[in-house]
Amino acid sequence: MLEGLVVDERRMRANLDMTKGLIVAEAVMMGLAPHFGRQMAHDMVYAACRAALAQNRPLYEVLAADAGITMALGTDRLRELCDPANYIGAAPAMVDAVVARRGKP
Repeated sequence: MLEGLVVDERRMRANLDMTKGLIVAEAVMMGLAPHFGRQMAHDMVYAACRAALAQNRPLYEVLAADAGITMALGTDRLRELCDPANYIGAAPAMVDAVVARRGKP
């Protein structure tokens, strides 16, 4: 089924960027949770997502404009959390498992 599959990294990145950062909302919330508690972090990120959508702005810009968020995380950590390339979860392990099973029933 996957034979001949070609990974187009630029296209993948473009697809991720279409969300203007909303795809990483959970990662940001988890990064904020130790500082504000899980519910408060959820509420903060939810409000930022709504603002980003309403203003057609990247989520990072909205979050970075919040002094409480930047004070808690710093801009470098916030930028890191807002990069979907840093939020791939179990994908590498899943790929390794598929590759290891290649050709096996």
